[in-house]
Amino acid sequence: MNISIKTQSGVALMMSLVILLIMSILGASSMQGSIMQERMSTASRESALALEAAEAGLREAEAILGNLTNMNNFGNSDGTGNANGWYHIGYAPPVFDDGTWDDEGNEVLSGNAVDGITPRYFIEYRGLVSLNVGGAEGSVRNLNYQGRGDAAGGSSSLSADAETVRVVVMANGPSGQSRKMIESFYFFDPDQVAAGGNEG
Repeated sequence: MNISIKTQSGVALMMSLVILLIMSILGASSMQGSIMQERMSTASRESALALEAAEAGLREAEAILGNLTNMNNFGNSDGTGNANGWYHIGYAPPVFDDGTWDDEGNEVLSGNAVDGITPRYFIEYRGLVSLNVGGAEGSVRNLNYQGRGDAAGGSSSLSADAETVRVVVMANGPSGQSRKMIESFYFFDPDQVAAGGNEG
């Protein structure tokens, strides 16, 4: 059987173009997957750096509270007289408002930079609470406060009073695309203020 060359002309070119198109589509989709993975790893790194800075800011705030010698920074119960970044209960700025964390306001304190990221935080006085360590009135016996209580869940029924503050820390990632916030409650002995600090 003789097939003329005229009838074959162009078929090889068409097949080559179809194969080239398929290969181009496969290459483009694999490149898109690689770009997506790179973005995800960058976002993960940004998030980890922001969390690290926020945790460092929290430790810094707790160190300040551990050495607190008076309650003057919190101001008055009517929200007046407080130092920048220190608030009485009910007067703390809104956590999710961007204006709270910008560089122009005096609503928050700046911590020490970690890997070029400066955590920002505020401290809010929440009042005196009575901690019932064990006993029948809602046990918090796993709480070890001032050496009272039992971390293993023992049956201690000691009670203690504690001053309570809320610390909210925020840190942005290096590019500003990610943000981590930590909220923590800190308890310290009311006698700490009178004794000059470092009992909490």
